Amino acid sequence: MAKIGYFLSCEEFGPAELLEQARMAEEAGFEGLWISDHYHPWNSEQGNSPFVWSVIGALSQATSLPVTTGVTCPTMRIHPAIIAQAAATSQVMLKGRFSLGVGSGENLNEHILGDRWPPADVRLEMLEEAIEVIRLLWEGGVKDHHGRYYTVENAHLYTLPDEPPKILVSGFGEASAQLAGRSVTATAVPPRRGIWSRSSAPRAARTNRPTAGRRSAGTRTRRRLAGRPIGCGPTNSSPGSSPRNCPPRRTSSRPAR
Repeated sequence: MAKIGYFLSCEEFGPAELLEQARMAEEAGFEGLWISDHYHPWNSEQGNSPFVWSVIGALSQATSLPVTTGVTCPTMRIHPAIIAQAAATSQVMLKGRFSLGVGSGENLNEHILGDRWPPADVRLEMLEEAIEVIRLLWEGGVKDHHGRYYTVENAHLYTLPDEPPKILVSGFGEASAQLAGRSVTATAVPPRRGIWSRSSAPRAARTNRPTAGRRSAGTRTRRRLAGRPIGCGPTNSSPGSSPRNCPPRRTSSRPAR
């Protein structure tokens, strides 16, 4: 039987609002929570990007729902050994209700340290090795890893759950799906592809959705950004200049839908 979950958008809401939405989601009958994990939002209009692991710790005290990151990039911005520790602690705090969703990452969201941003095929190789590192550390004891992309020496995770978290891989594209088949037990596809459809939610969840009162603001934001490439927010450039790397906004004579 399908389960209906609620997506917590760290790009659009601050920590207090995310916790409020999580509580309301549980009260409304939703059966799980997914939460985004980025350094930058998708555009400046969204205006938020709290550190997801702090929010997950607070969620463990605010709700009894399962929590999944959708998705974490354990390759560039944060070393997989650190993600292993964060995910293990989250699993302990959530009493076995945490799942680690992972993906190869987007330049827009994750590229902040000045390292060269690799092409997609290299990022997928890094992701596969990162999963190996994470699983190795979850075994417990002192661990070493000397791989193509990552080195770990004398690492010992002392706080470990009884059962390690499930790992889900974002399955956009054939290569990602193949990686998921080799590395994990499930494939995660973000909600915009229809995994979590509100139309199939229980009636109580639809009529008491936690986003009541917020939808109109979100709709206005989407309409303002319609036709603009991702990353072309109004604050990407200095006042009076054209947005960096953004083509002129196209106009259309077609009536609005």
